[in-house]
Amino acid sequence: MYIIIIGCGRLGSNLAKGLSDDGNDICIIDRDGDKLNGLGSGFNGRRIKGIEFDSDKLLEAGIKKADALIAASPDDNINITVSLIADKIYMVPKIIARINDPDKSYFYNKLGISTINPIQYEIEILKNQLPSESLEIISTLDNNYGIIELLVGKEKDVTVVNIEDKFHCIISGLMKDGAVSLPKKDDRINKGDRIFCTVHKNDKEKLINYLCKEVFL
Repeated sequence: MYIIIIGCGRLGSNLAKGLSDDGNDICIIDRDGDKLNGLGSGFNGRRIKGIEFDSDKLLEAGIKKADALIAASPDDNINITVSLIADKIYMVPKIIARINDPDKSYFYNKLGISTINPIQYEIEILKNQLPSESLEIISTLDNNYGIIELLVGKEKDVTVVNIEDKFHCIISGLMKDGAVSLPKKDDRINKGDRIFCTVHKNDKEKLINYLCKEVFL
């Protein structure tokens, strides 16, 4: 793909290098030459110094042939302006803009601009690292094994034996609709169920990620 990136700050530069490494053709625009130089000699894409929403600079960047444009500057006004130019004038097929001020998300939505919110993404990542309400440690058997109660937060087509084999654990109890039972090997585990499980410390986090935690893109 041919992708134009607006803004060479932390987000823009990382996107430029990452997308270039994945085999995409990248052109990045920023008014700050030092930021563009900061991409280093290993960056194979084009760098254009200039006002990010200047039509001549966008044409120089090849906006007429761009498959996508990412407005990643730290200024919402720039991102909105460039996104509208790319959409209304040059009809770029895919446009994504960074939201810097959450209070301005309304304007992006009103204008029909697809967005990413790095701040919210980082919040979700941090929340995902914190102890979850879906997990309760019932008992620690020794330095390696513990018994946990786990609320299943993902829809998975698995059985008790699938989980036991995959995570080397023992499921000793299964709660469905408030009723606890001794699980059979072929009992299905569904979203909203609770399991009581003996698991090794090395497999606990993998089990939690598999059944409970969502991944944010």
